[in-house]
Amino acid sequence: MSYPRCISKNFSSFDPVELAKKTEDIVCRDEGGSQSRKYTEFYVAGVYRGIVTACCVGCNLRCFFCWSPISRDFPEKYGRYCLPDAVSDAYRRLGSGYGVEKARISCGEPTIGRRHLLEVLKRVEALDQVKLFILETNGILFGADKSYVKEVAKFEKVYVRVSVKAGTPERFEWKTGAQRKFFELQFRAIEHLLDEGVRFHVAAMTDPRIMTSDERRQLLRRLAEIDLWLAKNLEEEDVDPYEATLFRLKKAGVELKW
Repeated sequence: MSYPRCISKNFSSFDPVELAKKTEDIVCRDEGGSQSRKYTEFYVAGVYRGIVTACCVGCNLRCFFCWSPISRDFPEKYGRYCLPDAVSDAYRRLGSGYGVEKARISCGEPTIGRRHLLEVLKRVEALDQVKLFILETNGILFGADKSYVKEVAKFEKVYVRVSVKAGTPERFEWKTGAQRKFFELQFRAIEHLLDEGVRFHVAAMTDPRIMTSDERRQLLRRLAEIDLWLAKNLEEEDVDPYEATLFRLKKAGVELKW
């Protein structure tokens, strides 16, 4: 598999689990018995009423509505490798400086680089400054391997936000570039989180410009089959006109009215 960038007219769908492995080879490396990962910056964002954000490089989906920096598509060109200690230090320093008690890894897919994430979570668990770690994920790797969820479930400060990308396999492939046969991994991740007692909720880009009412009904129905609470409490999002988003929409040939 050649390394996929942005969805375009002649784009070939891919295996997102395999892409996660290829991306990990680019954005992670072993350093002194630990695993470092590439980040572009650390900052405090206003979402979640204030949260220290570690902006990581690399993802295993290619959603055309994504707001993440272009480093998502060209991970070899951006970022610097940071060990888990450096990430934890940034959480402590920025959290103390801004009076913020929440932290996250964002901009890319945090579950890429399993050893790195688990080491970060271990340090967060012992960090007095951080009271809550919000793990934002597309759920693909959690759906592919339940043992990964079992490991994350050990950390009491973790709260997971699963971003489901579509309501049908066909629309999943269209929006993410990933092969439609991997559509169910999103929901398998949700089931694994429920089984392991992890705190979480589900979010989805239900903007009617990219999700039809029928697709939305199918998504809600699928969530309700797992747990009615998930469907009733779905976090619904709209596409925002970030520079990277507009670039990806144009490459994919998707025109939205703003």
